[in-house]
Amino acid sequence: MPDQPTYIHRLRAILAEARGAKPIPFFRRRDIEALFGLRKRQAVNLMHRIGAVRVSRELAVEQRDLVRWLERRITEPSAAIEQQRHETVIGRIVELKAETAARSVKIVLPDRPPVADLPDGVSLAPGVLTVSFENGQQLLEKLFLLARVLATQPHLLDR
Repeated sequence: MPDQPTYIHRLRAILAEARGAKPIPFFRRRDIEALFGLRKRQAVNLMHRIGAVRVSRELAVEQRDLVRWLERRITEPSAAIEQQRHETVIGRIVELKAETAARSVKIVLPDRPPVADLPDGVSLAPGVLTVSFENGQQLLEKLFLLARVLATQPHLLDR
């Protein structure tokens, strides 16, 4: 698949803005640059593909031509594929940021052997585990200590 333009995942937003009321029904080069997020030369090339005309001494695209061009682009399968790919990538980035944040939590545990009893704030009854904690860090520490105790003394589960 050929490289897609940087604005392809924003086509619907661009179309909505292009359909908006304008004092004059033309988009000049600077308008196209701002609308699509392009540089001067890229905007001029795009304008020629859409059907640029000369208005006064400037290059411009008629609003109806721009809207029609955008509507055709949105219906192309490549635009839908690129939109799906973009959403997938953004979703994965969000997942990775959450995972990275979770990995940065440090649990500091005492280097003492596990005690015979359950940690403070932890109670165990048949089918019920209760853990009292003040923050996430403390919860993780108590759960880890509980796991250490139960690993060495599994009979505590029989209470």
